[in-house]
Amino acid sequence: MSSQNQGRESPPAEKQSDTQKGAPSSGQGVSDKPNTEQSAKDQLKGLESNPKGAMENHLEEKFEKGFPQKKY
Repeated sequence: MSSQNQGRESPPAEKQSDTQKGAPSSGQGVSDKPNTEQSAKDQLKGLESNPKGAMENHLEEKFEKGFPQKKY
């Protein structure tokens, strides 16, 4: 079976390079530590559940009583 667009399908097995024939991934980055759930919880301890937006402080300041308002 050939592809309609050349270069879109893998070469036959006998023409593949060694890296193409190998396993799809080496498994790097996967942690085999038994306490990964606990360490994930430790990382989340100091985080706020709903962090402030970039303009939130400015808006609070703007709508405080006594904030200088421009008169039109």
